[in-house]
Order: sequence, then C-alpha cells, then structure tokens
Amino acid sequence: MLRSLNRWMAWGIVGLLVGFLVWQFVLFQQELNRIPHTWTVAGLAVGGRSIEEALDVVEQALNTPLQVHYRDRTLMLDPVDLEVRLDREKSRELLREAMAERQRPVAFLQFLFRQPPPPRDLPISVQASAERIRLWLLEVARQFDEPPEEPQPDLENFTFRPGRPGHVLNISLSAERLQAALAQAAPREMSLAVEEKPAPALSLAALGRFFEAYLQSFDGTAGIFIKDLRQGETWMRNGDLAFSGIGVMRLPVALAIARSRDLVHDEARRARVFQMLTDEAALPALQELLTDLGDGEPEQGAERTTALLRELGLVNSFIAWPFDQPGAPPAVVTPANSRPDLPTHPDPRQQTTPEDTGVLLEMLYQCARNGGPLPLVSDGAIEPAECQFILEAMAQNRLADAQGQPTLLAAGLPPGIAFARRPGWTNETRIDAGIVMAGPSDYALVVFLHRPLLMEWEEAVRMMRDLSRITAQFFLGTPRND
Repeated sequence: MLRSLNRWMAWGIVGLLVGFLVWQFVLFQQELNRIPHTWTVAGLAVGGRSIEEALDVVEQALNTPLQVHYRDRTLMLDPVDLEVRLDREKSRELLREAMAERQRPVAFLQFLFRQPPPPRDLPISVQASAERIRLWLLEVARQFDEPPEEPQPDLENFTFRPGRPGHVLNISLSAERLQAALAQAAPREMSLAVEEKPAPALSLAALGRFFEAYLQSFDGTAGIFIKDLRQGETWMRNGDLAFSGIGVMRLPVALAIARSRDLVHDEARRARVFQMLTDEAALPALQELLTDLGDGEPEQGAERTTALLRELGLVNSFIAWPFDQPGAPPAVVTPANSRPDLPTHPDPRQQTTPEDTGVLLEMLYQCARNGGPLPLVSDGAIEPAECQFILEAMAQNRLADAQGQPTLLAAGLPPGIAFARRPGWTNETRIDAGIVMAGPSDYALVVFLHRPLLMEWEEAVRMMRDLSRITAQFFLGTPRND
C-alpha cells in the first residue's frame, strides 16, 4: 500500500509539473504578443504593450516637436513642417520580425527561469521629405551661420584688421542626423553638425580689397598686376586693359637682343642693354639696339621684338614703330585695344597691359632660375645667364627724386630690398613695374596710373608709394613707417 501511495504521489508530482509547464507555456504565449519590458521601440519604453498599442504611443511621440540644438541655440521643429509620417505597415513588419525571434525554445527557458530578454531598441520606419529637410537646414544656416571673415583693409592705419573665426552648418551631415532623430520617439532632441572655422590667413585677395578701397577716390584709371612668384597666386585690376607701353617696353627689347645676339660675352652690347635699362634718358642706346636687332633697320627690330612677344603668348603687347622714329606707325589691333570703352588712349606706337607686363616679368624671373618659356623660344634660346644679367641691370635702376630718395614703387619698399624694375611715363600715364626679390617672398608688382591730359607726378609718386608699401607689408611683414 505504501508503494502504491508513493507511485500516486510521483504521478501527482509529474502531473503538477506538467500542469505548471503548460500553465507557464500559456503565459509565455501570451507574452509573445506583448513587447518585453526590457525592449524599447524607437527609444521609447513601451514594454507590456502589443505591437499596435506600441505603435500608437510611438506615433503620438513622433508628432511632438523636436528640440534641435544649433550650438547654444535651441530650435523647436514641428514634424509637420517636414512632412514626417510613421509608416505603420512597414513598422509593424519590423516589430513582428523582432518578436518572432522569441519563438525559439531558449526564449521559453529564459521565461521559465524569469530571465528577461536582453535590452534592445526596435527600429521603425519613418518617412520625411528630404527636400523640406534641406530647405529647413538652409534657412537655419542663413540665420545663424557666421562664416569666418578674412582680414579686412584698414585704410586709416594702413594695415589689415585681423580676420575673425566663424562657424557654419554642415548641411549634409546635419540632414543625416536630423533624419535619424525624426525616426526616434525618444529622446526628442538632437544637435546639428556645426563646424568651427578658424580665422582665414591673410590672402592676396585681401590685398586686392585694400587696393580697391584705396583706389575708390582715384578719378583716373589704374591697372595693377600682383604675382606671388613663390606660391603662384595672382591678383589683377584692369589687367587686360591697354596702356601706353613707354618705358616698360624696353624689357622685351632686351630679351629680343638676348634671343638673337650674345649678351654673355659681347661687352659692347651688354653695356648698351645696361644703359637702356637703367637710364631713362638713354633713347639713343634704345634706338641703337633696335637698329642692331633689325640688321640696320629699326622698324625690323621693332617687328622682331613684337614677334617674340607673340611667340610668348603676350598678344596685347607690341612695338609698332621705333620709339623716336618719325612717321606714322601701322595700326595694330589687339584684344586689349579693341574695347569700345578705352579710357587710357594708349600710344599707337607701343602698347602693353598690366597682365602682359607682369607675365613677362615672371618669365624673366623663371628664366634666371633656368625655367619658364624663355629658354625654350625658337630661333635662339634666351640663356638663364642673360636673364640674370637683365634682372641685375634692372635692379640698378636708381630712379630718385630731387632729394635723391627712391621714387614711385621703390619709395614703398623697406631699405635694402632688391627691386628689379622698369619705370616709364607720359603726361597722361605713369608706370612702374618690377620684381621685389626678398628670398622666400619674391613678388612682381606692376602699376599703371592714367588720367586724361595730365597724371600729376606727385600724385602718382604718392599713390605708387602707398600701393608698394602695403604690398611689401603683405609679403615681407616689414612696412615702412613714413
């Protein structure tokens, strides 16, 4: 009897265990229809709810304003403005797929031993207008961006005001962040991608703005060319405008002589070229060189000089007639002098532009360092030693005022700076063009100043001194204090 009682007790225990397991399995099946308490949906705690109930709560949260942070500013964004919409059908599928993973046997064992599933955030599908997002971000950027500011000209103190750092919105990265934030029911806030920008360094464009501001009160026409010969950066004002080329056109004559004659070993020619480049009154030496270049015909010498300029691509520069030769020069048409609004009334015998003059100076500078196009010209290359001689001769041009002080562009340079220059002038046009050679800060500066009838010498000297002074400050960092 005792044995029978034990058997019944065993079967009872088994029955109770089976009943308990069945009961637990029924409860587990019921739990499968509800989101576990350790799970969230789109960041929102919706544990214990069915999929539809969870979607209702999430959708309500998605319709609340989103806090958007732009640095220290907080903007409230209404999802309606971006056409935000919960895709319930796709979201329902995503949630069902995640819930179906709980059908595995191990999930029942975890339930049986009261081990909740690991925390997990379930995704949903949210639609939003990409175009509305972009437009909204552009408007935010328009209102709150503060782009960095380059150094600005300070005419009163003749220097540059320091640049200012800034910050700008990264539109593409912010759009990605905003799209993700709109798909989160919690938390309802996000930070835009704002990039801090340092203050820009002083650039040649800033120097150009100084020139433009300085020249606002000038009632004539100014043509300017600046070239950083080390970095290659260029700035121009009226660079393609034709001006009288008197004075500066002696430089291509010297190069044409170097092309067809020997400037390295011919002492007599070297002396005439040196005199032409250093003495403004040396018109006889200039005429001799043109006659020499033309094999006895100065007009032919002028043509050969122009041919060299054309070969170098300087189509706006020419010598149509020897400088003091009587007679009517042939009409030479160039892009620069074909403009209907030509305020400079250039000399029909010889013309150039600030750009052509500056580029020729750059070629001479490159040639002296065994580079550039001059050593490659046809019918007799121009040797680097010849270019070096021409530069050295130009550096000996000591044009000075009545007190013996440097004048025009040289007046704005710190003492001891080498300046290989070619000045020139008519009553209406004052010119100075050259290369400042200061090692790591070599640069070319060309300035043409024109006023009809008379460009006063004193005014031209003052303006060129000022323009050269601020340029030297830009490149050399050592402004003159006069």
